[in-house]
Amino acid sequence: MHRRGRFVVLRELAQDDLDRAAEMWGDPDATRFLTADPMTRQQAAEALRRARLSAVAPDRRTYHLAIAQHDGVLVGSVAVNLEGGSSAYVHSLVLHPRARNLALAGADAARLTAAFCFEDLGRHRFWCMCREDNTSARRLYVSLGMSQQGLFREVDCKEGRRHNHLVFDWLAPEWEARRKPPPQRRHPDVVIARPGGADAADRR
Repeated sequence: MHRRGRFVVLRELAQDDLDRAAEMWGDPDATRFLTADPMTRQQAAEALRRARLSAVAPDRRTYHLAIAQHDGVLVGSVAVNLEGGSSAYVHSLVLHPRARNLALAGADAARLTAAFCFEDLGRHRFWCMCREDNTSARRLYVSLGMSQQGLFREVDCKEGRRHNHLVFDWLAPEWEARRKPPPQRRHPDVVIARPGGADAADRR
């Protein structure tokens, strides 16, 4: 699969991504808000191997995808699990801590992932969670038009604390409505007077 956005592309993970993926998945800051702990390089290599195996599975239900710059360099990853016949759970969206324009890349990646789930996979519901104290993710999901639906209490324990997670979702009709351009409203004709009055130019 391949989807191109304004700032990034969404594609399958490749073996050549290992170095950047290991840096990213092993970075405590990049993985701070994930339920999982930072990975060792060996764990990253195993995660990449599983992602590549799932990409060729005939009954594929998991998509662990690369977020890359237009030149192909890996700047993030996101995982999608298919649930039943209509829902997609999106999780583990990680961006490389040294990627350029992290906020723009994250928003573009979220939109591309939603488009992939709704348009390519034909899902009716797209949902995700973020830690309650992850204010950047909360602002992103709200700005995209997602709805906050609830709270899961004490989902994980990291840094010696238990953390609540918020649930956000989109339904296909809501996604379609946001994709359509707003209707053009007809405005009455307006005459803009020139500075100095309507006949100022005539007196020169």
